[in-house]
Amino acid sequence: MNLPAFLYTLSSVPIFASRPFLAAFVTALLARFGTELPWIGDHAIIVALSASPEWFRSTTCLCVLGFWALLEALAAKSPEIQQVLEQVEGYVKAAVAMLVALALIDADTARTLGAIQKAGLSLESAWALVVGAATWLAAGARRKVVELVTDADEGDDLGLQTLLAWAESAWAILGLVFIVLFPIAALVLAALTLFGLWWIRRRAERREEQSKLPCAGCGTPLFAHANRCHVCARELDAPRAVGVFGQPKTEPARGGARHASDLVARKRCPVCAARLPRRAVQQACGTCARVTFANTAELERYLAALAERLPRTLLVSLALGAIPLLGVIPAVVYYRLNLITGLRGYVPPLRGWAAKWGVRLIHVAVIALQPIPVLGALVLPAMCWSTYAIYRRTLLGSARAELSSQPVAS
Repeated sequence: MNLPAFLYTLSSVPIFASRPFLAAFVTALLARFGTELPWIGDHAIIVALSASPEWFRSTTCLCVLGFWALLEALAAKSPEIQQVLEQVEGYVKAAVAMLVALALIDADTARTLGAIQKAGLSLESAWALVVGAATWLAAGARRKVVELVTDADEGDDLGLQTLLAWAESAWAILGLVFIVLFPIAALVLAALTLFGLWWIRRRAERREEQSKLPCAGCGTPLFAHANRCHVCARELDAPRAVGVFGQPKTEPARGGARHASDLVARKRCPVCAARLPRRAVQQACGTCARVTFANTAELERYLAALAERLPRTLLVSLALGAIPLLGVIPAVVYYRLNLITGLRGYVPPLRGWAAKWGVRLIHVAVIALQPIPVLGALVLPAMCWSTYAIYRRTLLGSARAELSSQPVAS
């Protein structure tokens, strides 16, 4: 492998850890048409890419990579699909990075290394394994950082996940062009990116640990908004209220049962306040093993607690809906964070994806009425109620599947 190809494959590791198929598609485009582009056509990396195998530059390969790049971009905007894919995405990204690294070996280098290949693992194959391993590690570090965004905005109510998806897609395209123009600087930037991902993850973990308080009974570090110690079962004297993003607030929590419902609504364990990562009706807490919605009665109590929020949420939506155009975004964010998140967070990914599109179809039909005075004020409460009704019904449908041995309220 020549030096330009070496720099390209190593510098692009963070990009392949983010958008592997888009990065592979852009690389194949540069390999086929790069020498015809102004300004960058005569750069060493473009020349090295143009020497890649014919199959990598073929129309068939471009169509296949373009199709998967499109699916990748659509999946990045769907939290439900992302949760389904997160178990295998590291291996897929590593495999795509390895395939591209192997494709960038020019014919002369391959002939020179023919003798080595006969003896065992070839140098180009070994380098592809290095690139794949680095991509796999980078994908794991990125996933931990993305989890921070997901924890703060799991349903993409604030648009943080959508913004991140657009930023990563733009970076995948512009970043590869930057590698072509400034390969050494890109290599340094890639190293700084990997270090930054590791540092952000460690800093978030350290801040979370520092926010914990020692148990008065056994000294175990506990979340400040936990109800009870998961080691000695001692109840906290004054647990703090849970914030809109699941974090502990400064003021004390309300009554025990009410506080437990608030924790569950923010995807936190009702006992120890640990995160509940899965989207499922029933899931055991990874810290205290407490099963959320262990029976039908518990689910009904939780739904009743959420229903108490509905009247106030509708009134706030009505007030914001009275403001033409400007009131739409604040109202949608408010009713999603205050009400819908507590339902959607426990709906399995595929059911949640179907429910989300059902909600979108209904909203498209009514959102055009919002600018109309008086009538427009009723649009946002209608959107709030319809979203609540659809996700509540979907959650109950999931509960029937997971709690099939017990009757579930309709």
